[in-house]
Amino acid sequence: MSTKVALEEARKVLEALDYEVWENEDGLEAERRQVGLIYRVYYAPSGDLKLEKVRSKPEEVREALLADHHGQFVRQEEVRESFFTVCKPSELLELLKAWEA
Repeated sequence: MSTKVALEEARKVLEALDYEVWENEDGLEAERRQVGLIYRVYYAPSGDLKLEKVRSKPEEVREALLADHHGQFVRQEEVRESFFTVCKPSELLELLKAWEA
């Protein structure tokens, strides 16, 4: 399968799952956002695949004092998970559904 065909097939799968897709120098990047959660996909013509989830925990806000200055202390934590594999474009749909489940 040619590079162009592989990337086009991968793009169709990602767009069917409502990912915003763009090309980069290494292949495709895609992203889909939900409340408190971001899914990212990096797909190369060679079949190299990186799936990433970024979860945002609720923000913590409290009044604080720093060097005699009143202000607000804000803390937000993120949890980042990644999965790396090699797959054909035809296997991408199954992998994405399992990753998002």
